[in-house]
Amino acid sequence: MLTPLRRRSAGARTLTTSLALAASLALAAAPVAAAQSTTQTDGTVAVGSLGSMAGTPLPASGSLGALAQPAYADYVALGDSYAAFGDQSELADGATAQACGRSVTNYANLLDPNPAVGELTDATCGGAQIPDLTESQRSGVPPQLDALDSTTDLVTLSIGGNDVGFGTIVGCITKQGPFATVPNCQTAIGTTIAADIAETFGEGGEIDDVYAAIADRAPGATVVATRYLPLMPAEGGSCTFTNQLNPADVQWARGVAEAINDAVDAAARRNGHVSVLPTSDVDRSACAPADQRWTDFLGGAPTNAAAFHPTALGQQAMADAIAAAI
Repeated sequence: MLTPLRRRSAGARTLTTSLALAASLALAAAPVAAAQSTTQTDGTVAVGSLGSMAGTPLPASGSLGALAQPAYADYVALGDSYAAFGDQSELADGATAQACGRSVTNYANLLDPNPAVGELTDATCGGAQIPDLTESQRSGVPPQLDALDSTTDLVTLSIGGNDVGFGTIVGCITKQGPFATVPNCQTAIGTTIAADIAETFGEGGEIDDVYAAIADRAPGATVVATRYLPLMPAEGGSCTFTNQLNPADVQWARGVAEAINDAVDAAARRNGHVSVLPTSDVDRSACAPADQRWTDFLGGAPTNAAAFHPTALGQQAMADAIAAAI
């Protein structure tokens, strides 16, 4: 039996969750135009939960489609809502899947039909933190690592965003709850968020325990970590939604998102694995047109994504990036 992974205080977790919910509800009621425009000038794509990036585009078809039989017969998807969600009007069957908000358009389910991928076990769950990999997240939701065994040969992993305070970041930049009057988020929570990133993803930190636990359960598995898809447009880009925010907070959030994604990548490499992140030569942030965006600020129609989460199009891009990596 595995030693439970380290859990932060319940109070910190509740604050993060409640802030994310409050931000989503308040912003859903805000007078933001449904058709968002962008003034992006450099052609790069926003990335991370709240940031920007540029990189080498990956082929849309991935690299597995030409194989005649599964190269990976037993695939398990682990992670948080960035792995679980997609088009939330199309949830997977089953009480646990419904409770976790698993969409049939998340990247695991979009990767599964690839002829090189065999049976999928989707253990992802909205709101998951690192300890939920070895402990039950809530009633009816088993520890995610219970899905692994010695036959598992492919694992995807999206975890850590909630541990470092994604909801707190969203709550601060949108001035919700206790952050309603803070002048800027870097001063208010910057030091805390930076420390949480180091504690979660730094060498010897919580994520190293995760990789060790996966290796214990599934020693022969290929593990692919997924970095966090875009919300904010790259430097120089904006839309009606971002124009409501403090420009200093937007700039800070981009830096935080880059730090998170860099830390995800460094941790994966340090543990002998890879991380992936799709890129594009056009804007795919939540400021992009609805039929092009990889994430959505407000959620709902027309993308049917959850607020501040990937769209089905973004999940397809991530599935293609995983296919290209393996």
